[in-house]
Amino acid sequence: MKAYLLKSIKSITHCFLLVSSLTCYAKESWVIVSNVNAPKARTLHTTVWTKERMIVWGGGPGNVPFFHTGGMYDPLADAWNPISVQNAPETRSFHTAVWTRNRMIVWGGYNGKNTLNTGGTYDPLADAWNPISIQNAPETRSFHTAVWTRNRMIVWGGFNGKNTLNTGGTYDPITNTWKPMSIQNAPETRSFHAAVWTGNRMIVWGGFNGKNTLNTGGTYDPITNTWSPMSIQNAPKARGASTAVWTGDRMIIWGGHNTPASPLRSGGIYDPATDTWESVANYNLLEPRSNHTAVWTGDRMIIWGGHNTPSSPLRSGGIYDPATDTWESVANYNLLEPRSNHTAVWTGDRMIIWGGQNTTSPSLNSGGMYIYNNQ
Repeated sequence: MKAYLLKSIKSITHCFLLVSSLTCYAKESWVIVSNVNAPKARTLHTTVWTKERMIVWGGGPGNVPFFHTGGMYDPLADAWNPISVQNAPETRSFHTAVWTRNRMIVWGGYNGKNTLNTGGTYDPLADAWNPISIQNAPETRSFHTAVWTRNRMIVWGGFNGKNTLNTGGTYDPITNTWKPMSIQNAPETRSFHAAVWTGNRMIVWGGFNGKNTLNTGGTYDPITNTWSPMSIQNAPKARGASTAVWTGDRMIIWGGHNTPASPLRSGGIYDPATDTWESVANYNLLEPRSNHTAVWTGDRMIIWGGHNTPSSPLRSGGIYDPATDTWESVANYNLLEPRSNHTAVWTGDRMIIWGGQNTTSPSLNSGGMYIYNNQ
């Protein structure tokens, strides 16, 4: 794999074993992802990180028909392998995917005609799919969220084709069974919202209720099947299509839009232990954006891409340190196309960007690895 070193902020280097040679990178660098045997170009797909590989699935070429295909990417070998389509769920986009430690679960979405309440579990070791029961499953939906709790997937919110929802369900892949979620004290209906798992609760925030964007949310305890409201004092401005990361003790919200024509470059930090919000420092060098991605590195949030108007995709980003409430820029990379509605995963030492769309390509099958070493 050919590495393109764009920028070194410090003289510290980062070395790792790449195939059969020791490759060293400066603190900050980009590497183009091979597209040999990569999945077809797509946007609005999902990705998960298995601790060794990135799995891409679903999405579409920018319009219908959507895909039920995907691929696995090994960043050390810079190589793709296809994944089986035998028994795979039907084609879809606007769905969700979670990683369970040994399987990927995909659920819900839109097939071009209808919203769905079907899904499947994918075992990458066996390269095999199994269907998900629809008995007691939540009603059909897209633009919802899903989190993994260590033993169950929680699905909540979304849009059923007519209305936004405030219902959901918990899925146990061991027993292949669903349980409904209480709606008592649940947040109001919404889609395009954000959700994180804290270790014992799911937090949902923001989104669009069908008429307005929201700055409200709630925390859900799956053990007691109960909801608790979140304070709105000092909460960020109402928005949809923002990103959210969990730091280990707080949730960071950033970006999104108040209306599709009004992207934001603001955010907030929510502490569920005290039910309080703090603001995120503004960074004037970073454009407002929506439909971007965010990953958590263990001590910093990296945001990248998105668009600052529907016709202006970006290839810029920023690195936020919540300990100091400060930002630094992500090196721009002219070989990687600007994009929005792409995906990103954090591998432990790099962020992998893949797919998406821009003004010249309704879908992409390209990507890049951003290697960031703060040591």
